[in-house]
Amino acid sequence: MQAPLFAAPAASTTPTAGGGLFEVTLALLAIVALIAGLAWLMKRARGFGVAGRDRIQVLSERAMGPKERCVLVRVGATEILIGVAAGSVTKLHVFPEGAVTHPLAEPPPATSSTTTHAPSFKALLMRSLGK
Repeated sequence: MQAPLFAAPAASTTPTAGGGLFEVTLALLAIVALIAGLAWLMKRARGFGVAGRDRIQVLSERAMGPKERCVLVRVGATEILIGVAAGSVTKLHVFPEGAVTHPLAEPPPATSSTTTHAPSFKALLMRSLGK
């Protein structure tokens, strides 16, 4: 007797879905962890071997608009006022070495002559309403 031409396999050789999914997930997590570790290492090693790392200091900054800022920086002993916008950085003023750029104290109080001559809000409102 001859053997049949198309015999069915003795056992199923298809992999189970659970085992393959676990291996793929584990490999993906390992790759993501490797990328995160390399990013952390590059961040830590960026300034490695650079002497005088704190040569640029931001002394003060003030928002001038939604995307514009004025920034006072110190580079070495020189202080520079720069304007920072969405797509540009512009040097506004360079203070000479040793210039005093401390923040101003409280503004001087208004003199009594300016406060006595200025009409009150109530008086302006009544005048605009015609009363």
